[in-house]
Amino acid sequence: MQDRVAFLSTSPVFRGVPAGELERIAALFEERRYPAGAKILEQGGRSQAVYFLRSGRCAVRVERADSRETVAYLQPPDLFGELSFVTGKTCSADVEVVVDAEVLVLTKEASVRLPQNRETILRGLLEVIADRMHSTVTGGAKAKVSPVVVLESQPHWAAPYAFGSLLALSLAEQSGEAALCVHLAESGEGAERLLSPQSYAVDLGLRGSAGEMREELARRLTEWKARFPFVILNPLPSAPAVREVAAALAQANAPDVMRGWLAGPGDALAADSGSGRFVAQSGEAPTLPVLDGGRQLIFDAAESETAFRAGRPVTARFRRSVDSLARHILGTQVGIALGGGAAWGWAHIGVLSVFEKAGLPIDVIAGCSMGSVIGALRAAGIAIPDLQEIADYWKTRTRRFIEWRFWRMCLLNEAIVLKTFERYWGARTVNQLEIPYWANAVDIKTGKEFTIRDGPVTHCVRASIALPGLMPPFKRGDVLLVDSGIMNPVPVRLVRRMGARFIVAVNAMAAMEAQEISSRYPFNAFDLMFRCTRIMGHEIGQARAEDAANFVLTPDYGTITMLQFARAPEIIECGRRVAEMNLPVILEGYQRVKAGAAVERRQPAERL
Repeated sequence: MQDRVAFLSTSPVFRGVPAGELERIAALFEERRYPAGAKILEQGGRSQAVYFLRSGRCAVRVERADSRETVAYLQPPDLFGELSFVTGKTCSADVEVVVDAEVLVLTKEASVRLPQNRETILRGLLEVIADRMHSTVTGGAKAKVSPVVVLESQPHWAAPYAFGSLLALSLAEQSGEAALCVHLAESGEGAERLLSPQSYAVDLGLRGSAGEMREELARRLTEWKARFPFVILNPLPSAPAVREVAAALAQANAPDVMRGWLAGPGDALAADSGSGRFVAQSGEAPTLPVLDGGRQLIFDAAESETAFRAGRPVTARFRRSVDSLARHILGTQVGIALGGGAAWGWAHIGVLSVFEKAGLPIDVIAGCSMGSVIGALRAAGIAIPDLQEIADYWKTRTRRFIEWRFWRMCLLNEAIVLKTFERYWGARTVNQLEIPYWANAVDIKTGKEFTIRDGPVTHCVRASIALPGLMPPFKRGDVLLVDSGIMNPVPVRLVRRMGARFIVAVNAMAAMEAQEISSRYPFNAFDLMFRCTRIMGHEIGQARAEDAANFVLTPDYGTITMLQFARAPEIIECGRRVAEMNLPVILEGYQRVKAGAAVERRQPAERL
């Protein structure tokens, strides 16, 4: 009884009730328990009681004409059902249990037996109703909906401790809010330890029957969510019974529960990721068919687990993937769309170097033509200085690519191009890259844009650079692919489809300026062709990029032409210059996106 009295004393409804009366009032309440998935109130029904949520978590959901929307989340000491209880009107929403809930219920029959403070209590209820209505009108009070993340480690996953702990640390660092990682096992003291100023980890042992463990987890989760906006439940592989209890919570498919599927080599894979799931698989012998913001490879898992347990830093590649998946949870992933432009594509290296130096993350990459070449190189883990060396190496060697049999109407020799590509990517496939990467092309038979998300990287890039006059179309199954510069030279929408929330597009195709046309045969013909491509590519790329990206960068090359690969250092500098000029507004824009994502994690409470 004393626990019940202590809980009711935290509610604003009983603010004016003397302490001596509260014990008599507490005796009128019923205790009820509801499992996850149960509906306590139904939209259109009437509430015959006021419900005080003592532990667990509930979702407020409204049936619209063609959708079902979650409008709020309830956690202790929230109450609900009070408006229908007082007015007799129907409830405007369902209240569904997300985490096993314990509720104190004051029924209408019991309310008539309230002591002389009955009017004080009813006044308290009316004040709660008034406060909520004011919040609805002003858009003020918000209920946090930061997710509970439930990790599901598969048998060969090699970083059970390191991943969960670093995910909590990353969420705290990037959101500025507190995060807790709970390592669930069959034994553990439950003492919290500090990972960073706002992130914590705890080893918690759960024992008893499945029902007892579930009840204990629900009680603990209620306490944790009151203190930590982000809670990560990490059932360890050594505790199969505990894993089943956590899996039951994850399978509730509640909007505020996100499932993280962690797979090692040979492990089964989850279904496609969505807003409620992400997948991370070890980079050794991966089988993920497609990578994007929510489906990523993570490298050095075993090495990083050993380092973490020994108190040493994990590898940079491991931490990059953890940070990126944290941004997936937060809704703040960054993507970059790299446009085509022949030699001008070297400018992408300068842009990427500025972003890396400034600390702007790149979570996903999409490219067209020369942008697909640079994007695939960077996605393969090739560092910026190495990209600069590659550009420098080829600035005096591009003549070896030329197809001297001009009757073929192709400037580049396909065999030599593929041999060169294999030098950098070997037999790697698109789903084996360190950063999720897609490229675009056009099926010349249908005239429709084609997204390349799988297959050998060399074939992906080869198809993306198949500009008529430069290289012949690339046959892939039933489609015949050419460079997408004729339709969508800056693939921003691909980056959006990959899950990026903040997108920077680089339109490497500069606007036309007055320049002399080459008089040398046959280069004058190619010069005319590329000028036509340039005009079309710039206008189409700029318009489509500005329509879909947060920021669009267009370098100024002065007198440098599209075929002057030998001027690579100057072109890289052009990219660096335009990125540095726009960096302050880009960083400011990203901060606005992060702030907006934080606001979206708060929903206005629905009146019941």
